[in-house]
Amino acid sequence: MKNSFLLKIVTPFGIYLSEEVEYLSVQAPHSVLGILPNHAELISTVLLSEMKIRIHGTYFYYAISDGVLHVKKDETVLLLNSIERSDEIDVDRANKAKERAEQRLLRKYDDDEVDVIRAESALKRALNRIKVATKL
Repeated sequence: MKNSFLLKIVTPFGIYLSEEVEYLSVQAPHSVLGILPNHAELISTVLLSEMKIRIHGTYFYYAISDGVLHVKKDETVLLLNSIERSDEIDVDRANKAKERAEQRLLRKYDDDEVDVIRAESALKRALNRIKVATKL
């Protein structure tokens, strides 16, 4: 029995990763999905979250945006708007984005022009990136 499967991660910028992996963990709307070789076929949305994969016994952590997961017999495809491996994340930039989002949200009652949904999304992305960056 094969102990790995082909994982393809595709973003709007092209193929981010195409690699044999042993394990994939990703957050779906109602649970964390753990994908191993020979997993049943499925299609699911994935949420802005931490993603974990194991390649040759080593775990790698990623900050991902929302997207779609398609587990097929021969491969697993993950379509994402964005992805960053933990060691690619600029923590200073993420902290500044977090601070900007928090400041916008503090002004939401005083300023009709503050887009609350956009500010909340920016805050969630920044917090996710900061959390994942600590997993080197």
